[in-house]
Amino acid sequence: MSSADAIRIDGLTHSYGETLAVGPIDLTVPEGEFLVLVGASGCGKSTLLRLIAGFEQPTGGSVLTGGAKPVPGKGAGLVFQQPRLFPWKTVGGNIELALRYAGQTVTAERVEELLARVGLHDVAKRRTWQISGGQQQRVAIARALAVENPLLLLDEPFAALDALTREKLQEDLRQVSAATGRTSVFVTHSVDEAVFLGSRVVVLTPRPGRIALDLKVGLPRSGIAADELRGLPEFAALRAEVGHAIRDRVTV
Repeated sequence: MSSADAIRIDGLTHSYGETLAVGPIDLTVPEGEFLVLVGASGCGKSTLLRLIAGFEQPTGGSVLTGGAKPVPGKGAGLVFQQPRLFPWKTVGGNIELALRYAGQTVTAERVEELLARVGLHDVAKRRTWQISGGQQQRVAIARALAVENPLLLLDEPFAALDALTREKLQEDLRQVSAATGRTSVFVTHSVDEAVFLGSRVVVLTPRPGRIALDLKVGLPRSGIAADELRGLPEFAALRAEVGHAIRDRVTV
């Protein structure tokens, strides 16, 4: 494994009973890459993410993150489809808990800095049920960023949000990614979201999930408005290529 590799997957397979769900897969993710896993429902995207996080163990092959086997809850910030915040704590209290868990110094300034990074201001003292679903998901992202792990894993974090909120959070996450340079793996079933967010897009086949397409995106990561980016001919071409790979169920 190269010192510049954040993730290395070799000959990975994962089965549920006698059903092969994923693999075989070989995949290397360099440090600083924003990898998006996309494919139809049931293709194994979330399973692969859980294997990278260490929540499940491979049936065959191996997964290494940072050169070692992944340990659940360690080495990666996690964002799920639902925010999973602690409702008995304030917004700031949720961030403080993440900082304490990571052994970091907890200050009001640090909490405000993390909330500002995801576009939230003056909400630290509010209860989580007093803010919108989109704001709650921003808090979940800020909480994941609070733990300064080199890896960020996101499992369809915007799927339950309305279209306008989803697009705004996509823009914000793209900016945060460009600013932090953290290696990220993002799961989605949206072709548009995959091309917009990713510096690299991997399409998985229907079960068992295998790599149908491994595509470098090559679009600018900063300094361009979302509407302008989506209006580029290159964006349309990439979106068509990814969509074609999913529709045709390309197998390897």
